[in-house]
Amino acid sequence: MPRVTFLYCGERTGEVEVNTSLLDAAKVVGLPLNHDCGGNASCTTCRVEVQAGMEHLSEIDFDEQDLLDRESLSEPRHRLACQARVLGDVVVRVPTSKWEVPG
Repeated sequence: MPRVTFLYCGERTGEVEVNTSLLDAAKVVGLPLNHDCGGNASCTTCRVEVQAGMEHLSEIDFDEQDLLDRESLSEPRHRLACQARVLGDVVVRVPTSKWEVPG
């Protein structure tokens, strides 16, 4: 099973089934990740920055990319946790707030 690591106020790591969304993976490791729209890809509160393992996430689709672009988050490392599905080991950083300046 893939290992997912979330960097947010420390580190939380766990194993999840292949094709689990990052949002659901966060629940598995006990991280209450914001998702104001209910995980429907209509906000960006669940955005994460992929630190390692980008190739182990599902491909970004048009709707996700469009939403990220509208929020000026068009760098490849940005993903919406509700849309990105885990295919292998990944490490993601969770911004401390929705409006944090990307680093």
